[in-house]
This record gives sequence, structure tokens and C-alpha cells, in this order.
Amino acid sequence: MFALFTDDVEYVPPPALYAGEPIIGRAAVLQFWQGILARFKENTIANLSLEEASPARFVRTARLTHKRRDGTLDYVIRQTTELRAGRVAHQVNEDAANGGSEATHPTR
Repeated sequence: MFALFTDDVEYVPPPALYAGEPIIGRAAVLQFWQGILARFKENTIANLSLEEASPARFVRTARLTHKRRDGTLDYVIRQTTELRAGRVAHQVNEDAANGGSEATHPTR
């Protein structure tokens, strides 16, 4: 999946996982997700709906679940993806509840 990101992608991770500035660059996005995979034993993404689709942009909602021994992190995002020449140039993941957290956090 990360091969589809541009070298200079601007990426905003799901708020349940990250609260910083956007991550810039495919290598940095890959490093972020490698850290998530190291923290959680099991990770799933289930597409819930496709709200908008065009050759340059799509918007979907998805449920993400991350499991580890001390609990489960489960939340719904609204993901907006903008494409450039068929590759992801900008992706923003927002809490689908519009500011309210649906996440159930394990002890951190």
C-alpha cells in the first residue's frame, strides 16, 4: 500500500493513534505504521462506506481495530485521500464522530 504514496506525501494519521503535525514523506509514513504494528499484536481495517470517488479524490469511512494484551483500540475514521498521477499525495484521517472520540483506549 505504501508504494502508492508519493515521495512527498502529506499524511495525517488517525487521531486515536497520533496527535502531532502531519507526517511528510513516504518513508516517514512507513516508519509510523511500522511502529503501530510493533505496538499492537493484531490490526484490522474494515471499509464501512465510500462517500465520494473521483479520479483525483476519494472519501471513505473505515473501522480500525488494534489489539494487544492490555486492551483493544477500536475507532471509526473518515479518510480523505487526494491523488496525483494515480498516487496518494495527501491523506487525512479524522475521527468520524466529528470531534468526539469513538476510540476505546487500552492502558498506554
